[in-house]
Amino acid sequence: MSTQCSYLYGIMPADKARSFGPIGMDGGNVRVVTHGALAMVASPAERIHFPDLPAEKMLQYLAEHQRVLERVMPDSAVIPMKFGTYAEDEEQVPGILQSGREVFSRALEEYAGKFELDLVASWADLRAILSEIAADPAVTLMKAKIVAGGKATMEQRLRLGHLTKRLLDERRGRIAAELVVALRALWPRIVVNETKDDSMILNAALLIDRSDEASFDQFVDQLNRDYEDRLDFRCVGPLPPYSFATAEVRAVDADELDAARQLLGLGESPGPAEIKAAYRRMLQEVHPDRNPDADAADRMKELVAAHELLEECALNWKPTPPAGTGGALIVKVRSLPEIRLRAGVSKGASEQSERLEPLGV
Repeated sequence: MSTQCSYLYGIMPADKARSFGPIGMDGGNVRVVTHGALAMVASPAERIHFPDLPAEKMLQYLAEHQRVLERVMPDSAVIPMKFGTYAEDEEQVPGILQSGREVFSRALEEYAGKFELDLVASWADLRAILSEIAADPAVTLMKAKIVAGGKATMEQRLRLGHLTKRLLDERRGRIAAELVVALRALWPRIVVNETKDDSMILNAALLIDRSDEASFDQFVDQLNRDYEDRLDFRCVGPLPPYSFATAEVRAVDADELDAARQLLGLGESPGPAEIKAAYRRMLQEVHPDRNPDADAADRMKELVAAHELLEECALNWKPTPPAGTGGALIVKVRSLPEIRLRAGVSKGASEQSERLEPLGV
């Protein structure tokens, strides 16, 4: 079931605010809602639980989210909202902007006059590279031993495959490191993303001054000359600073917050150190390795969720309530590495039923 509300795309300065027409989610009319010096880019939308969607539909909505931001950014700095963020209605938006005023204003100031460029480097001819690796002494020696023994076994084929993959990864890693050093010397704000397959060497996002775009193009031209026909370079952008600043907003339910405090045995306003200590103490009690109760795993999931909520509140609580909600907000602007780290911490917490080490937060 879906519910009509406001979908939030990003935050921009109010003096740049304007309407953008029916380019939003499912053709929604994109406009801006202002509060003081800030504005939120939003459109009316049906609330969707995105994780339930097929991958193809999810990618369609993600493309629509990005399309709106890329229409906004030529005239203004914009801080993207986390994909899938809603307000209950447009009346709630000014309260969100008020709650996050300091955080959002700092981010807009930091990224004013800058944009993201994504650079992908790939092998121009992966087969040629694999042929070179096939001539590596370690590979030829292993092949000779296999031939001398007669028909190759499955284990020998796997070992040969693993050796080839290791040598390819080492070569990719050396070139990627060279590229990152060269890029970072000129543009120190860089996020290195995972490569998608063996043909890709580097997948990086760089924060560039708008005035520096021509210099970046010249740099990529020089890379093409330096690496001749061995590498292909592809640039995407200019883009909003997706990899460097994503705003997250979460309404805090008072009952949920009280339940989390009670579960960890904490008072009204616990600090991060107190929350961490209580969590580690409780973890030893409920961990399935030490607690034989049938519901131990469920209790531990509740404990992890309570810890994450309280930690977020301690670090990012904004006491100004958004209009009509009766609660406060958790407001944060995270970089992509921080988002990944947070996801890794959450995954690690959920896996504590497999191993007992407490989280290192």
